[in-house]
Amino acid sequence: MDIHRLLESRWRPEPWQEIAGFRRVAALLLILIQMGAVVALVLRTGGTATAYLNFILIPILAGAAVFGPRGGAILGLLAGLALGPFMPMDTTTGQMQPLLNWATRTGLYVFLGGATGWMFAQLHGHARQLVNQALTNPVTGLPNRQALENDLRERLAADETEPESGSVTRVASLRMDNYEDTISALGLEAERPLLRAMAERLQISARAGRGRLYHIHDDHFVLVLEGNGEPPCQAITRQAVERLQAPFELHGIPVYLGAHAGVSTFPDGQDDDPARLLTRAWMAMHEARTSGQACRQWSPRQDERSRRTVARLGELQEALGRDQLHLWYQPKTDPADGRLLGVEGLLRWEHPRHGLIPPDEFIPQAEQTGLIHPLTRELLECAAADTRRLREAGIDIAVSVNVSARNFIDPEFAEHVLAIIERAGLQPGDLELEFTESAVMANPEEVVTALDHLEAAGVALAIDDFGTGQASLAYLRRLPVHSLKIDQAFVREMARQRVDGQITRAAIGLGHDLGLQVVAEGVEDEGTLSELHQLGCDAVQGYGIARPMPLEELIRWARTDCAVQPAT
Repeated sequence: MDIHRLLESRWRPEPWQEIAGFRRVAALLLILIQMGAVVALVLRTGGTATAYLNFILIPILAGAAVFGPRGGAILGLLAGLALGPFMPMDTTTGQMQPLLNWATRTGLYVFLGGATGWMFAQLHGHARQLVNQALTNPVTGLPNRQALENDLRERLAADETEPESGSVTRVASLRMDNYEDTISALGLEAERPLLRAMAERLQISARAGRGRLYHIHDDHFVLVLEGNGEPPCQAITRQAVERLQAPFELHGIPVYLGAHAGVSTFPDGQDDDPARLLTRAWMAMHEARTSGQACRQWSPRQDERSRRTVARLGELQEALGRDQLHLWYQPKTDPADGRLLGVEGLLRWEHPRHGLIPPDEFIPQAEQTGLIHPLTRELLECAAADTRRLREAGIDIAVSVNVSARNFIDPEFAEHVLAIIERAGLQPGDLELEFTESAVMANPEEVVTALDHLEAAGVALAIDDFGTGQASLAYLRRLPVHSLKIDQAFVREMARQRVDGQITRAAIGLGHDLGLQVVAEGVEDEGTLSELHQLGCDAVQGYGIARPMPLEELIRWARTDCAVQPAT
């Protein structure tokens, strides 16, 4: 491949084979001068009978290191002849060396020069191999992350020495959408041919843009483009993504993976270093994936948002157990008479410096880490304690709590829930867990197993945001749920949008046919409330009924503003 020639020409050390031109001649002259100096020293100190004779090994070994086995052998022969038939054994008596003496020594020099040259050649070759391994991905033969950082560092240094050049370099980070799932399905034997096929397609884009391709890790590739304006760079990157999105054939099966890319640019007025440039390209690539776009360009706001996310997660971990996380409750009432039927607990984070932080600023990030598990446990502890206080206030209603898809992956989640309920002195039916259709489809079998355990223990279960997820009716039929909550996106517009009204009507009918109670979210006016009552909806909630409120305010509301006092 072209990349192998690139590595050999750029990153390997300079052994004797590569010393040429002036440096080769200079090295030879220096060695001959050393050899001549040793000959002069031997003559001056009395001949070959003295120990100074052994100094001749220095230029022989040096020549072997520089010129390899053949050069070392030739220099050994030259040294042997220089100290051979014309060099006396003793200059004071004029005694000459015996033939066997100098011939044996010459043979030894030839052997030492050739053998040492061979050993140096092996060492150079091994060093070259180690460098290639350190800078090359073993699967695709492409330069790896270390090679990329070395190149970027050189490029940044060149920009510092020649800032007037105005050259711009763009780093495009590319990944596949479902690489891990594909390897899991087809096995590890499909990984190498798949990665090589990706590299071949991306090499086409690299050559088209006069760029260089790097293989960073698994399905993560980086394309470095120099001298292209932003529109051409975007076009080349999009073409690369399109090439990756075309099906791959593995084991005779066409496999579609999908791809996305992110691009960072330098210099761009920011603090540029190789790791930062790669991070920016990675961030833009991640945003492209989450937004469903093929390619995104990095912008400074992404840095700010990422730093804020990292800071939020750290602060959230510190907030656990420090009375910063609370539940506010939104009532669910009967659309016929306004009787209070239950409440939904909504998480609120009262930050000591930043005030009230909305859940959408930290829940999605917590779900991507293990932090969602202790967070949910604290939320459930709070809901159980508040349910106990409602009982003491004479308000006998169920409290609903939202749980994440990640919670169901925890094999001990159901046991944690039941233990919390037992410690609070409640019945399992006093708490209701709400989860989305997406939570089911994330890991259907594991979720259904956990739900069956909870339902068997008597915990009430509800599908939240119904109509916006991706669960099939086959899975819905298997779920041991008691109620179904229609997403507010349909309810809020049902009076004005005919299709939303039809969807809401169909959802209510489906829920009742499945023997479920149906709750409508997003009720904001009397017209919507009246229509839901006529459709037979079992419960409603929304700003038209009441906004989320702290527990003490909920108790006052239930006693004074609720149309009918709750059952006790």
